Amino acid sequence: MKIVYAASCVSQAAYERLYGGAKAMPAFQAQKYHRLFIEGLAAHTHVDVIVCPDAESSVLSSRVVKLPQETVGNATYRYIWGFRGPFRRVHVFFSTFFHCLRLLGGDSAVIIDCLNQMSGLAGLLAARLRGKHCVGIVTDIPQFFSNGQPLGLAKFLMRHCTDYVFLTEAMNELLNQKGRPHVVLEGHADAAMERCLPSLDRKAKKRVCLYAGRIDLIYGIQRLVEGFLLADLPDTELHIYGSGDFQEELEKISAETPNVFYGGLLLPSQVVEKEMEATLLVNPRPSNEKYVRYSFPSKTMEYMSTGTPVLMTKLPCLPEEYLPYLFFIRDETPQGIAQALRETLRLSDEALFQQGCAARRFVLEQRSNVMQAAKVLEMLERNRKK
Repeated sequence: MKIVYAASCVSQAAYERLYGGAKAMPAFQAQKYHRLFIEGLAAHTHVDVIVCPDAESSVLSSRVVKLPQETVGNATYRYIWGFRGPFRRVHVFFSTFFHCLRLLGGDSAVIIDCLNQMSGLAGLLAARLRGKHCVGIVTDIPQFFSNGQPLGLAKFLMRHCTDYVFLTEAMNELLNQKGRPHVVLEGHADAAMERCLPSLDRKAKKRVCLYAGRIDLIYGIQRLVEGFLLADLPDTELHIYGSGDFQEELEKISAETPNVFYGGLLLPSQVVEKEMEATLLVNPRPSNEKYVRYSFPSKTMEYMSTGTPVLMTKLPCLPEEYLPYLFFIRDETPQGIAQALRETLRLSDEALFQQGCAARRFVLEQRSNVMQAAKVLEMLERNRKK
């Protein structure tokens, strides 16, 4: 079965060409989720990816983005030229629609990103006209992450797909009111990480606790910094990479505190290198926020696949099978985070390394993007025969 994938995901090489050195990296986590999913699908079948690159003025100086067609393994990226202006959404819709319509022949199906509204609508309508299945990927609940954007079209897409991919079962219960076929894929561990072998020799000389991702207050970053300072850990540093609303304050703290380092924005490949060099990776996302039932932090997969041990809050979205491979913050106050850091870092470097390696084996053997993509293709095969 051939897949036509309508989203805003460019290839990894194109992403680094476009946004390397930019002051912001648009939709970084969504980009990685979809890229890994595409690469996983391409391990099984041919994938045509219909993409309109982001031309946001806050990121790129050029008003127009044109990329040549690109083939990566078994995936063909067919780029629609992107531009800034009042007709951009109309351009994305019609360009994506006619591409999908042309490519949907024979044994094929469409996969859309329900939060990418114009390309999603185009893919859905093309699938309807061709009598094909349309799989909707839902990576966030719109009302929690709308940022003031209209939600009606995203909700329409979520109601009218034939099949679904959700991050959690709670998402399915909330959104899949008609009980249509679905799979829960909380994320994708990058199968390519099999080639990046962890080693104690590559670790930094000092112990390093590291956080990489959005540095917004809602994700507990301020409490992480406060907890780290309260822990008063000898010969240990806290390194943070990313951008967000706590960035200005973090820059001040970093300038005044020798053992807190803010490294700004890095390319995805650079972030992974830093994660593999660290002693402990931390995710302080609060577990009591309403949205966490419906989300799964993609950094969990990335963290675990590096072979560096992970300390995180016990989120309600976390499947039971993950629990043996993680260290947990039980009390999410700065004092509780300090205690969790002290307890975890009492372990020897060897013990921490072994825990990290066990977590790596788990996600690469059971949650790789190739395995996760196979579940979606199996769902489509089953439903096609009904």
